[in-house]
Amino acid sequence: MNAPFDPVGEYKSRTVKSASWFARAREHLPGGVTGNVKFYHPYPVFAKKAKGSHLWDLDGNEYIDYMLCFGPMILGHGHPRVMKAVQEQLDRDGTTIFGPPHELECLMAERLNTIFPCAERVRFTNSGLEATLHALRVCRGYKSRNRVAKFEGHYHGCYDEALVSLTPSEETAGPYTSPQPVACSLGTSEYTLQSTQVLPFNDAEDTVRLLKEHKNDLAAVIMEPVQRGFIGSDPEFLKAVRETTEELDIILIFDEVMSGFRMDRLGGAQTMYGVTPDLMCLGKVIGGGFPAGAFLGREDIMDVMNPLTRSKDNRVFHGGTFNGHPTVLAAGMATIDVLEEPETYPYLNRITAKLENGLNDLFERTGIDATTSGPGSTFNIIFAKEVEMPRSYRDCMHFDAKLRMQFDYGLLARGIHFHPDKPFYMCTEHSDEDVERTLAVSEEVLKKMKSSG
Repeated sequence: MNAPFDPVGEYKSRTVKSASWFARAREHLPGGVTGNVKFYHPYPVFAKKAKGSHLWDLDGNEYIDYMLCFGPMILGHGHPRVMKAVQEQLDRDGTTIFGPPHELECLMAERLNTIFPCAERVRFTNSGLEATLHALRVCRGYKSRNRVAKFEGHYHGCYDEALVSLTPSEETAGPYTSPQPVACSLGTSEYTLQSTQVLPFNDAEDTVRLLKEHKNDLAAVIMEPVQRGFIGSDPEFLKAVRETTEELDIILIFDEVMSGFRMDRLGGAQTMYGVTPDLMCLGKVIGGGFPAGAFLGREDIMDVMNPLTRSKDNRVFHGGTFNGHPTVLAAGMATIDVLEEPETYPYLNRITAKLENGLNDLFERTGIDATTSGPGSTFNIIFAKEVEMPRSYRDCMHFDAKLRMQFDYGLLARGIHFHPDKPFYMCTEHSDEDVERTLAVSEEVLKKMKSSG
């Protein structure tokens, strides 16, 4: 008789030092982490070093890394072009940061203007969260309206508006055609719920209906054109959202913090879909591994912050000591240099497809009800009895979390690193050997799952 498959136990037996440091961290950090997304049961891997597509933990275990810091490391860890650009900036400028403006701010803004169709004007921030927060404030100031609309299940950061209806339960979410605003964090004010309209993703008819019902009080609609990096928009749905917001004079914001550089080409989801928003938000990849963000868009909207054209009492305030940090922009510019090379995206697309296709073949051969989902160099793995590509957050509620957990911890215990239940991120440093090793480990885990029932 086969021993029961215990992937969590295997994981714990390999990560004794991570467990010890987690216990120590809990004495000083709530939950032992500096952000809730970094936590998973029973404790996360504690990293020691990383290079290229690999990462090592405190126990000396080597992993193929598909977390990549939740996506920013599209060139892998410690890419020589990025490291060289950072060192050159530090040597040239003699400091980590100036305070007054510097050339790289303008150079990066000019570059983003050539990549993204909507990027007439740019402001930098220190995270994607800040980018979406300031973009919404700009819209409210520009339109002199307080309410904004977001889609159920879309993540834009961890401030109040962004967490409305992020992961509501079926009992609280209301009907799919008219989602109810649900606080997904303690501390969310009633005013925030009242000032946030929730929309159903990939449902053009009801989204259009709700926008028309609330057209007189909405300043903006913010959305991920690819939800959480793995649920794409239906092209006709996205076209309907664009046409309706234009018709009703509501500002459309694309949050491309995840999708901005991770589609199958340079230019993000707006280029892939051929739909241009009024504003967009960037983060993650744009910093080359450093904290970074930007919001960019139409000149007339962005001008609401302009100290040259607006008096102090008639403009939106945007600040941040570290905005446009020269070291960060140097790393970001070097990253874009590599992404603009003609062979980069074809390689990323090929290596991603090899892993996805290999996993889907394994699911079929082992009789496991699962599939991969996601455009570009990000994808997620779905375990469900009736496997279909998800179209919204509510579809995700019915995935088999137990099977996904077994698979995830089985991989972690065998040297494949990612955050359980989160997407896989690919990089230019992932090799064919990495993919083949990942598929071999996946096959071993799937067979153990199958044999243990």
